[in-house]
Amino acid sequence: MSDAKRNWTLLVARLIIGGIFIFTGWVKVADMASTIGFFATLGIPAFLAYIVGYLELIGGILLVLGIWTQKSAVILALIMVVAVWLTMAGGFQAFGTPLAVLAGLLSLIASGSGKYVVRFKRGESIMA
Repeated sequence: MSDAKRNWTLLVARLIIGGIFIFTGWVKVADMASTIGFFATLGIPAFLAYIVGYLELIGGILLVLGIWTQKSAVILALIMVVAVWLTMAGGFQAFGTPLAVLAGLLSLIASGSGKYVVRFKRGESIMA
């Protein structure tokens, strides 16, 4: 695969996977009471609802921007491993989506962010 195709493919993968996490993180954070209630039905403590919600939201944003892609993907992959584990009893229909997202995250961990990322020069303010 040429470098141009590789870079465009990584951009599209980051936009899709990052978008998924921005959406799911926002849903969790925007209605934290429901998220805590759902996590409680799974036996997960309330404080983890906050951690997971914000990690998904911030991690998704970082993936879209291409900032700390591999580090963000590792953290999100750990969340997806737990999601696959918790949904396995529901059969493939239940754990297929988290498993597919995990596969996408693993590809980003292995490949990095590609060329099309937000970059800042050293010494310049992000706000400038």
